[in-house]
Amino acid sequence: MKANYRLLALTQLSSIITSCLLLTLSDKAVANAQTFLKKDITALTSSQFYGRKTNTLGAKRAGDFISERFSELNYNVRKQHFEYDAPFNQKRSGVNIIATQKTTCIDCKTIIFTAHYDHLGPTGSRYYPGANDNASGVAALLYLAHYLAHQTRQYNLVFVATDAEENGLHGSKYLVSTLNLSDIKLSINLDMLVVNKRKPRIYAYLDRQSSSQYKKALTMLSDKELTFIVSSSSARLNRLLGTNINWRKASDHYAFAKADIPFIYFGMGDDKHHHQVTDTLEHIDFQLYEQTILKIAKFVTYLTGS
Repeated sequence: MKANYRLLALTQLSSIITSCLLLTLSDKAVANAQTFLKKDITALTSSQFYGRKTNTLGAKRAGDFISERFSELNYNVRKQHFEYDAPFNQKRSGVNIIATQKTTCIDCKTIIFTAHYDHLGPTGSRYYPGANDNASGVAALLYLAHYLAHQTRQYNLVFVATDAEENGLHGSKYLVSTLNLSDIKLSINLDMLVVNKRKPRIYAYLDRQSSSQYKKALTMLSDKELTFIVSSSSARLNRLLGTNINWRKASDHYAFAKADIPFIYFGMGDDKHHHQVTDTLEHIDFQLYEQTILKIAKFVTYLTGS
């Protein structure tokens, strides 16, 4: 039989990528994920933060909490204050929390991780907990910072908890306006990562350039318990989800997309509890949630050459 050398080469490449992606995380790392994620998501949805609405005491407390968590992980933390236009010619303010580490990688490109920490605040005598939107993303951001803190890598890493996403993506817009765009390799946005246990899927929406580079690696994260759907087509995601959403503009990755910075947006797609007071801890399947974050951590390990 005539050998198909192209098929053989592709098979070997697939095997190499699989080996990189399926490096087993240690039992300690898994235990830490379980501890970190549940602790942080529980704190962020608590009444002391009262729904984390931008420019409120709850948001300030949430920002302080996130800053302290990054500091505990030995990151350099700074608060990036910004203003944005509001109705009736008013100005509003917000605060991004930016965490970096000293690095010897002077000429290396940067990968930026983002997750917005603001939510909708109070409603009458109750408040919107925002467990999925987006305590889940912030807890994942903190875990990835922990996971990558002491790993050698070929990129500089920056972790940003953005503010004022809910009312216009203002935090990410300001953040991008301050960047040297030529320094950025990729942005990774984490928003709504609580997987629906009846249809356990995580969606990775990305630009076409990133799709050509990372689609195979992301798709190979799928297993019988959790499927990664990878696409650069908003129309395709809407067909799969039965929604009518502009996924390019759906979250903080839009600011990066507009600046032609390659991006990957991880999210669970559509949630019936979205922007409801029922977006609570009780609707989180923590086993699936943790599994999702560990798989994203595997991909980031492969991506950064750790």
